[in-house]
Amino acid sequence: MVVDEKFERIVEESERLIHYHIRKLNIIDRNGDFFAEGLYALWNAYLTHNPEKGEFSKYISWKIHNALIDQIRKDSRKQEKEEIYQEHMKQEELYLCEDTISDIYWWEHVRSLLTNNQWKWVYHFIIMDRSITQTARLEQVSVDAVKNWGRHARKRLQGLNLEQ
Repeated sequence: MVVDEKFERIVEESERLIHYHIRKLNIIDRNGDFFAEGLYALWNAYLTHNPEKGEFSKYISWKIHNALIDQIRKDSRKQEKEEIYQEHMKQEELYLCEDTISDIYWWEHVRSLLTNNQWKWVYHFIIMDRSITQTARLEQVSVDAVKNWGRHARKRLQGLNLEQ
């Protein structure tokens, strides 16, 4: 109980210091996350301070300042990752929008004429415009297997009148 009262007194004395570092680092702390990080740093400083190595006031100032900088770095890394992910999703969405099948009944007819593997070749190579290597990687088979699917699919579709 004595430890809690002592720490509460330190918190009251150090709140201004936390706000000082937040302002000094030009942090906009809407949610109070940075203030909470400063309090956590204050608690860590309270637990780890060694009086032989220096004054407590300088130590807590250093701990708070560095904790806030670490939080800024974490937030910026997180934001960068989110931006990369969003950009990737936008490009994936654009890619998917381009690859719509216009006449679904016609493609169903083509599919009915082929085996599953031959249809995979038609879908990836013709509709999705993927290379044989990409198709092999996606289907987890060898490149030769995909070439074989294509060879047999072309044979089956060659003699048919597939014009729309």
